[in-house]
Amino acid sequence: MTRPTAARAYMLGLAIAAVLLAACKPQAETAKGGNPKPTGGCSLTVEELSKATSLSWELKEKRDDHPLETLESVKASVCLYTAADAPQAGSDPLVLRTDTVGGKDVAAVRQEFTESCTGYDGKVRESAAAAGAVVCDRDGAVVEGLVESVDRLVNVYFVNADETTATKLTKKFDAILTAVR
Repeated sequence: MTRPTAARAYMLGLAIAAVLLAACKPQAETAKGGNPKPTGGCSLTVEELSKATSLSWELKEKRDDHPLETLESVKASVCLYTAADAPQAGSDPLVLRTDTVGGKDVAAVRQEFTESCTGYDGKVRESAAAAGAVVCDRDGAVVEGLVESVDRLVNVYFVNADETTATKLTKKFDAILTAVR
């Protein structure tokens, strides 16, 4: 099971993730003990994400002013995290991505999220994470959500979660959204 926009963006997302992972060197600062920490602008810390999911995460890539694949006119701060201890199809690590937008782009990303979720038989519902947080529930699995504040929106989603992983992490998705800062 993948994020709600899977029908039109799954393959594109996998290709982009593969390019980002393979072609780019990690842009993370290493903390004491070798654990990567996000550089400025990422909406999740590796530590909080690891705590929320009980997986070992690493920040693999951070890009500012990155055009979104589903809304090319929208530029986002994109952070790509991987968890090697949760291998997916082809033994690829589990990938979680955050897209952070502000200003006029908030409404466009929120609308795309809602249309994409409901257009593929999902249901947008409030998250227990915090005020302004919603998730897309598809067939009892949640692999994508939004955290919105006054001036920004963070879209959080698993890029390549298989059905078993998606089901397992659904129970932890509110904790992931709670960790968004």
